[in-house]
Amino acid sequence: MEEFKLLQLGLNRNEAKVYRILLQLGQASAGELIKKTEFHRNIVYDNLEKLIDKGLVTFIIEGNIKIFQAAPPEMITEMLDKEQEQLNEKKKLAEELKNEAIKLKSSHHVQQEATIYRGVRGLKVLFNDTLNVGSDYYVIGAPRSSLELMGSAFWENYNLKRVQKKIVVKMLFNEDLRRWSKIIQSKKTIIKFLSKKFDGLTETIIYGNKVAFIVWTEKPIATLIQDPHLASNYRKYFHALWGQAKI
Repeated sequence: MEEFKLLQLGLNRNEAKVYRILLQLGQASAGELIKKTEFHRNIVYDNLEKLIDKGLVTFIIEGNIKIFQAAPPEMITEMLDKEQEQLNEKKKLAEELKNEAIKLKSSHHVQQEATIYRGVRGLKVLFNDTLNVGSDYYVIGAPRSSLELMGSAFWENYNLKRVQKKIVVKMLFNEDLRRWSKIIQSKKTIIKFLSKKFDGLTETIIYGNKVAFIVWTEKPIATLIQDPHLASNYRKYFHALWGQAKI
């Protein structure tokens, strides 16, 4: 079998050489293929894995040694059939995305803005904005470090103002924050828990037509994006998680 034909089928040069030699040998260990191909061992192992993923190579284990062999020739056409199926799925997805893009483009123009907030002072400005917007909001993955960085006095004052404005917040926490959450839970602060672990340093806040992504490192930073479509999608995502969460 000529290698250029294998290249035309989509194999790279190294894959083609390993596969052709394996066809000639019938079956071989990785060591034998290294000698025959004169490739570095990492190249042989890497391309064997790729060929296995494509369904063109199989292996058996004899005495703790993997013996590789070419799969039945029918797998060549099956590989192409699988690639065609994947291509058809991509075409279908592309068509759906195109239609969505046309729909969004034809809708009324929506202003999109992004703002970066750095440090404790910047974060205070961000949280004051949630009060100014004045709508109920949603939080995913608030970490304990936010209390330490902002200080208890800030949070007490902030929550007092929030309650006065009758703003309700729903929060999704990691299970390991259950004990700490009892300190802040109230009629205006509703908390549920997920077994799924969120990143311990990140927090997502959805309020109004805005979504804020906060990273609670020593010098915290937040990205606030104003986009009603994004906010709507994240709100749906939150409600999906909320339905799976436990009290």
